[in-house]
Amino acid sequence: MTIIGKFERAVNNNEIIAFFKGEGDYFSPNEFCWGNHSYMTNWMGMMANLEKGENFYQLLVKYFKLYLSSLKEDVLDAWGLFNNLKCFYILQKDNSYFLTQHDDLISELTAEEKKKIGVLCRYLKDNFDKVPDSANMRPFDEQIKIVKANGFPYDLFSL
Repeated sequence: MTIIGKFERAVNNNEIIAFFKGEGDYFSPNEFCWGNHSYMTNWMGMMANLEKGENFYQLLVKYFKLYLSSLKEDVLDAWGLFNNLKCFYILQKDNSYFLTQHDDLISELTAEEKKKIGVLCRYLKDNFDKVPDSANMRPFDEQIKIVKANGFPYDLFSL
């Protein structure tokens, strides 16, 4: 099944949350991710699919808000959120698909949704050692520096 097909199926089956999390059929293995889920692969498929329709940016925000509403203070949820945010801002910085420098996912969120991101990112920072395969990854502080260097405009810990 193609990645675009995965996104269409997620929309049709009301499985957007599973798509953003990379669960079940929405898991996209990537050799560069040591067999872990490739969030970017799913994002690229989603963006290519959304780009074909109307109100694509509004739909992206809607789907992201739905995903965000499902998250709990859990290491896998926090890690997934960090990766999904990273994907958006990498694509936005490169003006990929329909995104421009004026599109800012976090600015579209309510104060409560932004607060949730801050809570989960602080939780992730304190519990990064519990992320599967974290011992094989760059330390979390280093990952934050890389994300900031790639144009991420927020301090995730102060949201």
